[in-house]
Amino acid sequence: MKSFFRSKAPFRDPSGDKGWLNRITQAQPHDTTKLTICPPGWEKRRQPLKLAVLSDLHTGSHADDVSRFRKIVDQINLWSPDVVLVLGDFMNTQVLGGRRVPPETSAQVIGELKTRLGIYAILGNHDWHYDGEAVRHALTTRDITVLENDCRQVADKAGEFFIVGLADEQTRHPEVEATLSRVPNDIPVLIMAHDPATFANIPQGPYLTLCGHTHGGQVRLPVVGPIFNSSKAPLRWTEGYIIEDDRHLFVSRGLGTSIIPVRFNCPPEVFLMTVGGKS
Repeated sequence: MKSFFRSKAPFRDPSGDKGWLNRITQAQPHDTTKLTICPPGWEKRRQPLKLAVLSDLHTGSHADDVSRFRKIVDQINLWSPDVVLVLGDFMNTQVLGGRRVPPETSAQVIGELKTRLGIYAILGNHDWHYDGEAVRHALTTRDITVLENDCRQVADKAGEFFIVGLADEQTRHPEVEATLSRVPNDIPVLIMAHDPATFANIPQGPYLTLCGHTHGGQVRLPVVGPIFNSSKAPLRWTEGYIIEDDRHLFVSRGLGTSIIPVRFNCPPEVFLMTVGGKS
């Protein structure tokens, strides 16, 4: 099935026009989820950090993706986030029908976000199935910092923190221990990992791990919930805010879809999070 649906680089249609499929591949309205949390270590910030989280754009999985992402960017800019994190899978390599959107289009739209402290991204399995280096180049030319088993120190008047980006679990090798060893033990850290399966290897600490990949299950049955999450992560890590053994995880439902442009009982999501701080 993968070989049937997957498209190879390069993608040449910046509009994402799907022809006769336009009418039946419109995206659902997205939820805007807001959460205020203070994981261990994050109380050290003198003011909360305003964090916007996007994941799994799969640009082109829906007929109206380019225009709807621009509207989402406008929405986030009105909220004035301090930092934006994008958790991978910009590319749409397993969609039913239509044309495919090049990474430069997604990078241009995401690059229109306005933040105080920057836009940070990781790559997902679909990005590497397409051409990870091409996606990375498109993002960095728009001043989006792409991290893979790497970290950045960020500081403002409220204090300092680190942003860590780990490699994709399925197509690369996330070096959790080696990457976290570069971060001081007492500094709060945002950890970006595309697949929540990586959370199994995150130790206790002043860490907030943020993941995508699962699409929240994409299809969620009433009462039962998600039946599949395309990950080795347990189903309980499929979406939302999870605390286990004093370790903190957030999994986004994302914005796009895989294989077919259908979600059921699982709308796409933009996440606005306020993290830490004494006020």
